[in-house]
Amino acid sequence: MALIQFSCIATGPFITFKETAERIFEALGEPFHEHGAFAAEDLPSILAKLDAAAAADRKLEQEIEIEREKRLRTGSYDAELRALEAEKEQTDKTKHHENSVRLYQRIAPLQDMIRRAIKHQKAVMWGPL
Repeated sequence: MALIQFSCIATGPFITFKETAERIFEALGEPFHEHGAFAAEDLPSILAKLDAAAAADRKLEQEIEIEREKRLRTGSYDAELRALEAEKEQTDKTKHHENSVRLYQRIAPLQDMIRRAIKHQKAVMWGPL
């Protein structure tokens, strides 16, 4: 798996898988390029987009959990147990590494980097390792 390193003079590097970087750029509505930089003056709008994507992902996670709880609580103990077993089996079959950690969790280090870069008026660059 390829790695991408985000770096900024104002902070330490943030290293992630290329697939995660692609998801980040998808959340930004931008095409992913293996090399590039965000100019210091563009960082506030980029941070706002990342914050919105993180909030939407958190909301989706909460909605999924609420729906799961409703489904589990409407049946008997046996039905609940069968549903949990079926859900676990389905999750084991379809679970991808990229989905085991939510997007909002994966972008948190980049959000922190961008906040520091804004404070120090520095650009954020990225490229493969």
